[in-house]
Amino acid sequence: MRIEKIGLATLYLGDCREVAPLLERPAAVITDPPYGINFQYDGYDDSRENLKELISWLMPWAKANADRIVILPGITQIYLYPEPDWIMSVCWNTTGSFGGFGFTQWMPALLYGKDLKGFGSINGGILKSDVIYFSGMVDNIVNKEKNEHPCPKPLSIMSKIVARMTEEDCCVVDPFMGSATTGVAAVKLNRQFVGVEREPKYFDIACRRIEEAQRQGDLFRDAAE
Repeated sequence: MRIEKIGLATLYLGDCREVAPLLERPAAVITDPPYGINFQYDGYDDSRENLKELISWLMPWAKANADRIVILPGITQIYLYPEPDWIMSVCWNTTGSFGGFGFTQWMPALLYGKDLKGFGSINGGILKSDVIYFSGMVDNIVNKEKNEHPCPKPLSIMSKIVARMTEEDCCVVDPFMGSATTGVAAVKLNRQFVGVEREPKYFDIACRRIEEAQRQGDLFRDAAE
């Protein structure tokens, strides 16, 4: 097992099922697991059966350890997961991807546990809504080329989810870290982040992206002081 500590982030190279018992209790698990639709990942067979096995481990562990859980399951995998306490919708006006019945212009986020306290605006002005709006999928395409990952989430989406669903200074865990988009969003928003990734290629990409995000944050803080 390899462990890298980079500013606010601690990254583990290993199988999340083996790493999870070593972790302290997180405030939130925010993750985008494989979809089970035969994406061409390095080092992982993205089959539906493998996804079912991951879910059978993930959900009991997350429910026993996190205050709240945010799962981005993909549209066709919603019913493989346990019944959520709530469902958030992520919607965009334009898109570069196609769904089975036309343009895919939304995705669900399954929510488990208690929401943040408060009503109206939270976290310094974030609307306490269960809909996140996003314009375009351009940075998804750019990230795919830059990060060499087959299914990266746009940083703009993950930043809005982290800001909406967590308090500043809390700890966010992503057991399926990939290229660490959730991690980049977390450290930029001053959250602790713990990520786990089993594929060395994606782990190295994640380390590089977290280092860049942390360095940018340090530059902003230095300029303000």
